[in-house]
Amino acid sequence: MFEANPTPAEQIERLEAQLDELREAIQRSRRLVVAGRACAFAGAALLVSLALGLATFAPVRMIVGIILAIGGLVLMGSSVGSTKQLELSLKQTEDERKAAIDALELVQLGDGAR
Repeated sequence: MFEANPTPAEQIERLEAQLDELREAIQRSRRLVVAGRACAFAGAALLVSLALGLATFAPVRMIVGIILAIGGLVLMGSSVGSTKQLELSLKQTEDERKAAIDALELVQLGDGAR
C-alpha cells in the first residue's frame, strides 16, 4: 500500500489525509464532552429536585440521578483527555506536513514585472 520511499507529494497527501481524520476525531471527541456535561447536569438536576421535593422520591430515580451524574463526569473527563491528545497529534502532523512542504524547496516566482 505504501511504498518504501514515498515521493514528497505522496507523503504530503498522506499527511493531509491523516489531518482530516484527526480533525474528524476531534469533533467526535468534543461532541462526547458536551454529551458528558449534559448527562452530569441532568443527573445533578434530578438529585437536587429529589432533595428539594420537586419530584416524587423513588429509589430508582435516585439511582438514575447518581448514575447520570457520575457517568457524565467520567465521559466528560475521558473525552477531554482524548481531545487534548488528538489536538497534540494534529499539531505534530501539521508540523510534519509543513516540514515536508519545506523540503520540496519550491522556487518562489516573482510578480512577473520586468
